[in-house]
Amino acid sequence: MELYRRTLFKILGLTAAGSSLPGCEREVHNLVPYLLPDKDIVPGVANWYASTCQECEAGCGTMVRVMEGRAKKIEGNPKHPVNEGKLCARGQAALQGLYNPDRLQGPLRREGQRGQGQFRPITWEEGLAEWVEQLGTHTGKSAMVARPMSGTLASLLTTMMDSLSGRLVMYESTGEQTLRTANHLSFETHALPYYDLANADYLLSFGAPFLEHWLSPVSFGVAYGKFRQGRPLVRGRFIQAEPRLSLTASNADQWIPLRPGTEGLLAMGIGQVLLRDGLTGLSSFHRPSFHQTFSAFSLEDISANTEVSQEVITQVAHELSSANAPLIMGGGAATAQTNGTTTLILINALNVMIGAIGRRGGLQWMESQDSPVNLAPSELASERTMMDLAREFEQGSRTLLHLYRADPLFTLPPSLKFERVFDHAQFIVSFSSFLDDSTLMADLILPDHDALESWGDVVQQDTTPVPAWSVSQPVVRALYDTRPIGDVWLYAAHRLGGSLRERVPWNTLHDMMKSRWQTVLTRHDSPQSVDTRWRETLQKGGLWPSNMPMRQMNPVLPSVTYEPPQFLGNSSDYPLHCYPYPSLGLYDGRGANRPWLQELPDPLTTGMWGSWIELNPTTAQRLGIHHGDRVRVTSDYGSIDASAMVFPGLHPDMIAVPIGQGHRAYGRYAKGRGVNPMVLLGPSFDPQSGSLATGGTRVRVERLKGGSRLPMLEQSRKNPLIGRLQETGGL
Repeated sequence: MELYRRTLFKILGLTAAGSSLPGCEREVHNLVPYLLPDKDIVPGVANWYASTCQECEAGCGTMVRVMEGRAKKIEGNPKHPVNEGKLCARGQAALQGLYNPDRLQGPLRREGQRGQGQFRPITWEEGLAEWVEQLGTHTGKSAMVARPMSGTLASLLTTMMDSLSGRLVMYESTGEQTLRTANHLSFETHALPYYDLANADYLLSFGAPFLEHWLSPVSFGVAYGKFRQGRPLVRGRFIQAEPRLSLTASNADQWIPLRPGTEGLLAMGIGQVLLRDGLTGLSSFHRPSFHQTFSAFSLEDISANTEVSQEVITQVAHELSSANAPLIMGGGAATAQTNGTTTLILINALNVMIGAIGRRGGLQWMESQDSPVNLAPSELASERTMMDLAREFEQGSRTLLHLYRADPLFTLPPSLKFERVFDHAQFIVSFSSFLDDSTLMADLILPDHDALESWGDVVQQDTTPVPAWSVSQPVVRALYDTRPIGDVWLYAAHRLGGSLRERVPWNTLHDMMKSRWQTVLTRHDSPQSVDTRWRETLQKGGLWPSNMPMRQMNPVLPSVTYEPPQFLGNSSDYPLHCYPYPSLGLYDGRGANRPWLQELPDPLTTGMWGSWIELNPTTAQRLGIHHGDRVRVTSDYGSIDASAMVFPGLHPDMIAVPIGQGHRAYGRYAKGRGVNPMVLLGPSFDPQSGSLATGGTRVRVERLKGGSRLPMLEQSRKNPLIGRLQETGGL
C-alpha cells in the first residue's frame, strides 16, 4: 500500500494521543514526591547533622553531611570534647556499614541445621510473636552477649534482663579489664583515669597503643599533637617500651624493644633507680614499702631478663625525675601476659613515685557527676566470665541466647570452647545487621537499624577532660525493613505486661531517651523551654560542662610480688612467642566488611586485604624463610597458614599477626579472607582480672612449599603516589 505524507501524520498523531491516555490518571501521583519534596531536602544543598560515632566505645562526636536524603560524608564534631573535630578511619568508614550490600534487609528464620546459613524471610509480626513466646518460655534462663555500651539503650537492656532474671554480659576482646582491675587495686576505683597527655612534657609508655586503638585513640591523637607542638618552646619527649614496633612506638623519640612479658620487670628497674638515687617525692612513711616492692630483683638481673641495658634504665629514670610534668601509661602488649595486672600495678606505683597522681599533666579522676544517661550497671566481662557463661549453658541454667553487636565465635579462641553456648542453647536470637560468624548460628534474626538510622546516646566519663553525654540521631531514613533494637525490646515489654510494662512505659527508645534527658535539662536554670534546650542539645551533639573538678585520690599500693609471665607450650617444641594485635583499620574484626578499611594499608608493613606473619629478619634467616614465603604457624591449640612478612621492628623471640581477618561469614568483603590468629591461643589468663593472656602462647613457624602474593601498598602500580615515589627512587 502506498503511504502518503498526510496519512503518515494522521497515524503518528493518533499513536501519540493514544500512548498518552493510559498515564493520564496515575502519572501525576508519581510526580508529586518530586514536586513536593521533603521540607529538609533541597536539591544540591547539603545539611550537616550532629551525631555520635558507634564504631568503638570512645564516643567521638561526629557531623554527618546529608544531601537529598543520603549520607555522603562523616567528619568529627569540632565542638565535641572527646575528639575536637578529628575522626579516625573507622569513623569515616561508618558510611560503608550503612550502605553495605550485605546488610540484612529484614527478619529471618533459620531453616535446616544451625550454622548452614539457610534462612527464609519472615514478617516482623511473625518474628516478634515467636521471640516474645520464647522470652516467656525461658524466663529466668536467658542471657545476652553484647558489646560494651552506655546510655539509654544500656539502661533499657539492663532493666529487661533484670526483670526476666536474665544475664547481660558486655564483652569486647580488646577491652581493658586488666587496666580496671589494676586501678581498683591501686586506687580503689574501677574508673579509668584521664591521662592528661596534652599538658605533660615527658611520656613513658609501656606498650600502650594510644595512637591506634587503646581507650580513645582520636582523643589521644589530639592530645599528642598538643604534647608535641601545642606549647611554645616545649616539645614533649616520648619513650615507648614494647617488643613490637607499633605505630605508636614509631612516633616515639626512643623505642625500647624489651623481651615479651618483661614490662613489669622494666618498671621495677626504673623504680629501683628512682629510689636508689633519691629521685622520688615519697614521704618517709611510704618509702619503705616501695623499697620492699622494687628491690625484689637486682638491677643486673632486671637488665639481663628484659634485655634492656642498665644505662638505658638509669637514663629513663633520671629523665622522669627531671621532667616538670612526667606521665606514665601501660597497656597493649604490657597487658597481654599472665602478669598483666601486676605489671600495671607497678606502673601505677611509678606514677605515684613521680607525683603524677591528680596533677596537671598526670592522671586525673573526675568527681562523680549526675548524668542523663547513667552507665549501665551490667557486667563488663573478661574471657573467664565468658567461659563461666558457657558453663551455665552447658549445665542448662541458661537456655535462651541473645546476640547484639557481638561475635564471640570469631573474637574468642576456640580453646575456650565458647561454642558450647551454641550447642546447648535451645533458642538463639541475633539483632545483628550482618550475617557474622555467630549470627550464622542463630534461629531467629531481628536486624537492628544502622547507627546512622537510629536514636541513641553515649556516656563518656573516663579518659576525657570533662564528662561527655553525647546523642546520636537518625540522619537518614531507614533503608530496609529493619527496626531499632530498643523499640523491639519495648514492644516485648508491652506484650509481656505486668510489672515490666510499668518499669519501661515508653513505646520507643526515642521516647525513653527524651524523657530521661528532659529530667536533666529541667535542672538547669534557663529562660528557654525544655524543648528548646533539647533541640539545642541535638544540634550541638550532646551535653558537657566547660570544666569539671577533679577527685582527690589516695593511692593504695598493694603488696605486689612479681611473677614472671607463664606461657603455654614448651620452649623446645614452640620456641617463639605469639603476639596477635588488633588491626589499625579492622580493629577486632568488626571492620572487615568495609572495603575502605580492607584497602587501608598497615602504616608500618603496608600490608592490606589479607593476613601475614611478621618475623624478625634474624629469625627468618635462621628458619630459611624469605619475605612472601608461605609459612605455617602451629601451637598446641591450632595452626594458620599465611605469607611471611620480614619485619625488623620485632623482637627476635616472637612473631606477630594482625587480628581482624579469617571470618567464616560477615559478607563478601570479609568471608574467607586471611586467617584468624585467635585459633592459636590457649586458655591462658591473668589470674587477677580474668582477661585472656593473648601473648601467653608459644608457637613454631615452618616454611611451606611455594609462595603467595601478599597485597602491599607498594605493589599497587596504578597508585599515582607510588608511581611518583618509584620514579624518584623513594621506595
